[in-house]
Amino acid sequence: MNLTSPLLNKEAKTKFKRWPSWIGYAAVLWSALYGALHLYWLFGGAGYPFENEGMGLFAAMVTYLPAKAGSIVFVTLCLIAIGIGLVMQKRQLKPFSRWFAIAYLWGFSVALLLFIPDTTLIAAMAYAFLFKFDFNWQMLNQIFCIIGALFWMMAAVVYQRKTRHACEYCGRNKDEEPFFFVRWGRLLTVIAALAPLPYALIRFSWALDIPLGVDPQFLREFSSANPMARMTEWVFGSVCIVGGILTLGLIRKWGEVFPRWFPFIGGKRVPIMLAVIPASIVAIAVTAAGFVFTFGIIVEALHPVALGNILHSQGWGAMGPMIFWVPWGVALGLAAIAYYYRRRGRCSSCGRG
Repeated sequence: MNLTSPLLNKEAKTKFKRWPSWIGYAAVLWSALYGALHLYWLFGGAGYPFENEGMGLFAAMVTYLPAKAGSIVFVTLCLIAIGIGLVMQKRQLKPFSRWFAIAYLWGFSVALLLFIPDTTLIAAMAYAFLFKFDFNWQMLNQIFCIIGALFWMMAAVVYQRKTRHACEYCGRNKDEEPFFFVRWGRLLTVIAALAPLPYALIRFSWALDIPLGVDPQFLREFSSANPMARMTEWVFGSVCIVGGILTLGLIRKWGEVFPRWFPFIGGKRVPIMLAVIPASIVAIAVTAAGFVFTFGIIVEALHPVALGNILHSQGWGAMGPMIFWVPWGVALGLAAIAYYYRRRGRCSSCGRG
């Protein structure tokens, strides 16, 4: 058994490295499964995951659609994606059809990332630092949609590379120029590191019982209703600060080589994905939550009385810092991409580097 395990691991790694050959089929399979789920819900099946449940500003965009309408929309979107995905695997498309396919898949992916998740995903990640775990079917559905979005994004990237005759694995061709985001990586990283500071400042002030941006009565009621309120504020603020510091590692030497004082791994190179994957997960969760909240604020702004009531009862401190979440998430995601392209080595498929 010990002799075959390394061979099995090597075979699994080899198959994963061949991801451009199977990612399109994986995306099609995902759409078939998710489309079938919505077809089930369309005919009255139980477990429809998109319910507002009084979340208000923190509810996902799709919750504003009635259940049957939402299922019809998703069944249609998934069927179109399946058709495009299968055609992309078989033959080259005409220029107009090719760009329509690419635009549709990117639009579908972005919609899955922005319109499906709500604020519970980023909240669950934050509360995990307090050893509080609240995992349910709604959250599993959000994660499943994020996986589908990533599948279709990767499939679209592979197809784009095919159409411009570049390497499907690395995207390089003979006329390779530095990836656009690499030139802006430093600025994007600084923005991503600074963006969570307003939220951290608010949380630290509340932990110190300073009603910054909120009515003192609101802070008292909030603290009395939650015995762990102050600890929660300290943890949330600290997570933002530590996250900002770690983000700077995307442009610092210690983000490429572990410091010498690290036990066992000091002086060794930081695996690229050890930085890219966590940064990407946080970027997706933060962007989705920020989009939901920003959209809610815009809607409430169209009803000044409702917005005025919220501001009067809570204050700008309860909502204002979250407006920075969209630029925070977008900048962090792009900074992670820039880090990856800057550090990637020679392609094992085409040999370019």
